[in-house]
Amino acid sequence: MADPTPEPTFWSQFWGRMKAVFKWMALHLAAPGAALVVVIVAVILVSMGAKNLQIGGLLARLFGKKDPEQRAIDVANSVDPDRVDKNGNLIQPGVPDSKGDTQVVVVPIKDPGLFSNPDTVTFIPPGKTEPIEVQLPDGVKARDVDKVIVVQPGKFVVTVKDESGVPAKKVDDLLAKYGS
Repeated sequence: MADPTPEPTFWSQFWGRMKAVFKWMALHLAAPGAALVVVIVAVILVSMGAKNLQIGGLLARLFGKKDPEQRAIDVANSVDPDRVDKNGNLIQPGVPDSKGDTQVVVVPIKDPGLFSNPDTVTFIPPGKTEPIEVQLPDGVKARDVDKVIVVQPGKFVVTVKDESGVPAKKVDDLLAKYGS
């Protein structure tokens, strides 16, 4: 016959409650203090001339904010804004050209600031009024992103700035993947 499980002792119960108290203190007292230190250091760095500093991702992690559900599926080259039909009229996004190709909708992103998360971009999708946040692919930071291409609802591709660190080979591979 198996021995019945022993009753927890006073000290084991006490230690379990103390661990819960320490966890609460870390989340509710230490996180705001650490966030304050991060903000002060960021302000000092910006006043000393640091550029493109973004601490929003670090602050989000300190306070337990989860990553956005929407994700960019890839990085692409910029879409040609001079797309015209045979009469010289501008072909509107969503309208197919003579070959049946439809121009995807390109939307500008909200400029990232000091408190922005460098791993996400925020933009207002076409036909919507509320901005959404999109998680960027690995290796792409918000400062590298120029625009967001809405491939279809819920599927996004980001375009990168010319001066970004994304290699031309990767852009060429993406052009071959999506067609030019």
